[in-house]
Parts: sequence; structure tokens; C-alpha cells
Amino acid sequence: MTRAVSMKVVLTALALALISPTVSLAGPVTSAPDPAYGKVLAERLCSNCHLVSSAQEQVNVDVPSFHEIGNLQSQTEGSIMAKIVMPKHPMPVIPITKSELEDLAAYIMSLKDQETE
Repeated sequence: MTRAVSMKVVLTALALALISPTVSLAGPVTSAPDPAYGKVLAERLCSNCHLVSSAQEQVNVDVPSFHEIGNLQSQTEGSIMAKIVMPKHPMPVIPITKSELEDLAAYIMSLKDQETE
């Protein structure tokens, strides 16, 4: 590496270090979970084992459907995410980001039956 390129790398790193605290004070950029994208993820990543939508034709009878999971008593998006990250039962490792995990959990919770009064 030439001295000029090395200096450019050092200055870029320094600039990023100086800017980072300012950016973090503004808070993270967040968006609400997207159940529609969660459904796309479910169909792609989870449908080999789980019944994820009514359009699905095959299902593993020993694995709960997403509708059943969403309707478990006291079920929350947080508990769904925890069970995906640290499952009690054998489950494949799912290549998923935190944002996608939130979308997937939001989709599952959108399947919860509406309580009638």
C-alpha cells in the first residue's frame, strides 16, 4: 500500500470514528415489522416443515402450523422470536436477520384468531 492510500484509509477511519457518536445520538433508524414480508419469508424458509398459509398443500403433521403457534395462550412476537433463535425442538438453523425475524413473528401473530366480545 502506498503512503497516500494508507493515509486515506487512516483519515477515513478517523472520520467515521468521529461521526459515529453523533449519528448514534440521533437513535437507530427503525421501522415497524412487516407481516407481508414475514409471509414471504415463511413461505421460503419455513414451509418445508410448518403449514405457513392456507395456500400450502403439504404439511408435516408433527409440526405446529403458524396459525396454531400464533394462537398459543400468552403468545407474543418476542416469545416467537426467542423460540426461533433458541428452539426447544430440533429445528434447522435459519439464515435470517433480526429485522426479518421481527417480520416473521409479526406474520405469525397476524394469523391469531380475533377475539370476539
